[in-house]
Amino acid sequence: MVFSSLLSSLECGKTVDIITIIGATPDHYIGKMLLIHEDGRVEGQMDDLVAQQIVDKIRILSWTKPETFSIEDQSGGKYRILWDKIINKRNAVVFGGGHISQPLVQILSLLDFMVTVVDDRPEFANHDRFPSAHKVICESFHQSFKQLSISDDTAVIIVTRGHKYDMECLRATMCSKARYLGMIGSKKRVREVLHLLREEGAPEELETRLKAPIGLNIKAETPGEIAVSIVAEVVGVFHGYKGVL
Repeated sequence: MVFSSLLSSLECGKTVDIITIIGATPDHYIGKMLLIHEDGRVEGQMDDLVAQQIVDKIRILSWTKPETFSIEDQSGGKYRILWDKIINKRNAVVFGGGHISQPLVQILSLLDFMVTVVDDRPEFANHDRFPSAHKVICESFHQSFKQLSISDDTAVIIVTRGHKYDMECLRATMCSKARYLGMIGSKKRVREVLHLLREEGAPEELETRLKAPIGLNIKAETPGEIAVSIVAEVVGVFHGYKGVL
């Protein structure tokens, strides 16, 4: 049960905390495992009280590499814990399947992003056009949000074919936990979009959070060059670069 669940999470690119008891009194607990999923779900082979103590413990710690720690339960049981973690792959959602999106998806995939492409046109939203994409959704942008999960390991890249669709995608994602939020468009167009969204009650931090015009200013002109500028900006944000992007 534990291993099948772990395999399922691996296949979906999810983050999972893996807890293994490597020392215990009583010793029949040795080898028992606990999985703590990114949605907060807990499953495994331990008593609820012990499991809860472990969950409470790791919530106040910061994981950087496999480590061990000890806990003691209310009845005097002592446990030595190995805490490991499977980190999910970085994700990117590309809204729009146009000419910029083709090299964009290819480069993101080369950098091990799991890329989802969304477009409402079958001729632009298909795996023949985006063979390296993890998922291609051919739906209206509005309907596609039901199939998307946007976490703090996700880059949202809005490069649709028109102002109307850009606005729709930005409205739906501006309150998400996306680590990167970028939208294509001229400075004038971006100002107009932000002004309208502020009137609608957009979050105050949207203006500083949104990367728009999208991409690093490298004087990019071709779709490939624009894609490079976008990916460079995404990577900088994911790596916590504090300089001017």
